[in-house]
Amino acid sequence: MNWQEKITSQVALAEPVHYIVNDPDNLCFEPAIADLIEQAGAVLFSDTDPIALRLCFEEWLVSDERSALLIRVVDEQPSIPYDIEFSARRVDFDISEVIPELDASVLRALSPKDYAQLQSAVKSYGADKLNRNASLDFVLRHIYKIAPEIIQSETDLVRLLIRKHYLGIEMPLAFEERLIETLRVREQFSRWDFSRIVPDRTEFFAFLQLQWLLHLQKKAPRNEVKESPWPEDDLVVPFDDQDIKVFVDNLFADGILQAVDFDGLGKDDWEWVGVIADDESRDLLRVRQLLNKLSDKFIVQDLPRPKDSEQWEEIARELGVLNSLSHSLKCSDNYVLTAEIANLNSKVDDYFETWLQANFGKLINTPTTRFPKMLHKIPDWLNLKVCKGKKVCLLVMDGMGFQQWKYVKDQLVDIPHVRVEERGVFSWVPTITSIARQALFSGKQPRSFPDSLLTTSKEKALWHAFWEDKGLSKAEVTYAVKVENSKDLESFKDRFHSPKLKVAGFVINYIDEQMHGIKAGMAPLNATVDIWLEQWQFASKIEALLDSGFEVVITADHGNQEAIGQGWLNEGVKAETKGERVRLYKHTVEYSNDTVGVLEWPAKKFGLPLDVYPLVSRGRHAFVQKGKQIVGHGGISLHEVVVPLAIVTREQHVKESQL
Repeated sequence: MNWQEKITSQVALAEPVHYIVNDPDNLCFEPAIADLIEQAGAVLFSDTDPIALRLCFEEWLVSDERSALLIRVVDEQPSIPYDIEFSARRVDFDISEVIPELDASVLRALSPKDYAQLQSAVKSYGADKLNRNASLDFVLRHIYKIAPEIIQSETDLVRLLIRKHYLGIEMPLAFEERLIETLRVREQFSRWDFSRIVPDRTEFFAFLQLQWLLHLQKKAPRNEVKESPWPEDDLVVPFDDQDIKVFVDNLFADGILQAVDFDGLGKDDWEWVGVIADDESRDLLRVRQLLNKLSDKFIVQDLPRPKDSEQWEEIARELGVLNSLSHSLKCSDNYVLTAEIANLNSKVDDYFETWLQANFGKLINTPTTRFPKMLHKIPDWLNLKVCKGKKVCLLVMDGMGFQQWKYVKDQLVDIPHVRVEERGVFSWVPTITSIARQALFSGKQPRSFPDSLLTTSKEKALWHAFWEDKGLSKAEVTYAVKVENSKDLESFKDRFHSPKLKVAGFVINYIDEQMHGIKAGMAPLNATVDIWLEQWQFASKIEALLDSGFEVVITADHGNQEAIGQGWLNEGVKAETKGERVRLYKHTVEYSNDTVGVLEWPAKKFGLPLDVYPLVSRGRHAFVQKGKQIVGHGGISLHEVVVPLAIVTREQHVKESQL
């Protein structure tokens, strides 16, 4: 019996018994334990809403073939209805019993997916009982592959920081603080501000951007470096190092670093990758770099496929940039490129859709650490900011995928002293507006609003109810849809002028409305969005929110997918909703499993009301006239399910100078 089976042996997963599971270490989400729970058909409830618990419990009670119900709690006792609590069995899941060699507080800071690897490392290296710092060092080495004592040069340091921030090595604050502590003692690193560039991805890339200007300036000193909080004449990044060059190429291709105006390079200098060119040659270079990078992951068969949500978020962003750039190219071999990119998109969707079916249930309950993983987790995450005294504006751009995000970001980076932190977040499936947006504004799973599942009319009430439960008054919260109708800056400012306001929830419907009218595919949609952002003065309006003290969180309810009509199913019953990429029914629908591109989504298992039976599109399938090209949503492609999540703030040094 392995340790995961030993932990779960405390509960009879296959029996119709309900448990209250005290799980401060998030063991319910450890991959092997989560698989054991799912394989037994048990229900895991991980929410603090007593109404949602009551609904889940009643559904479980009337289920024909029910296994165990696990009601997960963490330290603070949530409000569990008396009858449920009285009849429940209580158990404790505790990782310190499994890995007693390491400090319990260090273990608790980790993600549950790391526990198996950590236990294996403890057995292999024979660790004795370690104190907190020794435990932190052990985890840095064996989980994050960072050995601070071997980082002796600035080249070593830059490699580490690029690997951490670019390859997505996310670690809890305790490990970052320990890493900073060990680096600060080195005299050779006295010029580095580790407290900013180690924990903060955006700060590090802002630093790297300024260092890039300094690097170019060595070739032609007449260029000036913009005002910044960093030393303006202190080049500390060795860009000519071969390993760093490779990373820098990818950073510019991905759009994480921005190309700059510069006219001092020679014809054969490698730095052209980070310099603005007059023609489309640079975009073509970026397309080829991204295409090669992603093709290595999905078309070269011997490379490992993405296994976790963070990797899929990064791939969604990279693929969005690739597709967006490719639509604007006019090069002679564009037909060949288009075919290669189409093949890549198809491969990515095949892998992602398989992964999503296996992992969506686990994703729903995943606790928020630094950033939420799903839309319905965003309100609680925003509340943490409000509790720290921040004003927040949630700006939902209905229908925006990562292709359109490229143009939105281009607007944001021109705002003076702005910092943009890019992430990804998972939408709800089916990826339709009424389901995803209500989950986003209510902070609840769709099973909690069955009566309004197919309308957005209760969205405002759900938003206000969430914040009322958090102790905010009506005057401190606002909500508005079709914000794009505020065309001039003053009418836009009127929406948040009240000094009492702490939280704003705004919806821009423009992208979704344009999407459903587009007949020629993604390229004209992207071009339309790009033009509208400029005409609507998007950057000026975000700047107005920042000037009013808001932290602006930009996201979308769902993305979009270019698709081709395959006709209609002869399902024999009437669909409640006939979307372009989804059909919702009140009863199960008989259809051929050989039907290409159609999947029966297990709604009850994945957080939807009991009487909803969706048929969702995969890949480029659409429930429209055969051969008709559309841009739509509702299905389970990567482009629809993983959407941008960006945090827009003023740079810290600007905030400090204003105090």
